[in-house]
Amino acid sequence: MEPAVQVSDIALMLQVREGSERAFETLHERYQHRVINFFYGMTADPHAANDLCQETFLRIWRVRKRYCATGAFPGYLFAIARMIWLERCRSQKKLWRLGLQKELNDSWEVPADPAAGPDVCAVRSEVQEQILNAVEELPEEQRMVFVMRNIHGLSIEDIAKALDCPVNTVRSRKILAVKKVRHVLSTVFTNKVDRTV
Repeated sequence: MEPAVQVSDIALMLQVREGSERAFETLHERYQHRVINFFYGMTADPHAANDLCQETFLRIWRVRKRYCATGAFPGYLFAIARMIWLERCRSQKKLWRLGLQKELNDSWEVPADPAAGPDVCAVRSEVQEQILNAVEELPEEQRMVFVMRNIHGLSIEDIAKALDCPVNTVRSRKILAVKKVRHVLSTVFTNKVDRTV
């Protein structure tokens, strides 16, 4: 028996455009977790992340007739997620605190070494905390690119489409974000070494 061929995201979205609820449910199942993680990375609030995810998929359903297959579906999806996020920020007239603890733990976790003692575990935990603090200090545009690229693994082109900006702008934001994170981390750990000497 041959394995079932997975229908592409674009083919599913074209069916959604024609009103297929089944195709919509399939896309929802494929991407719900990624969208929730995106919003959790921006809000640090699991309830808000879930609400924003649902709003994103509702928006996709409402505007389905305007869909044009002009790129990868994740780019389209995160463009809508970004609009939802910006609307939410405008309505609350503030930027939300970034909280990437769970995602950083899941994405960047170093495999546990059975021989590692408590001091090694403490250092790992402190490094993760400092990474979170460094990412939190980024301007929102750079932070969004950092989260989409380094946490979600989206391509530069998909991020450019999602953020509605040129590819070179995304590249420069990514480079600036990485430089700032490195600078903050080097400053923190240099100061710690100085204090221990």
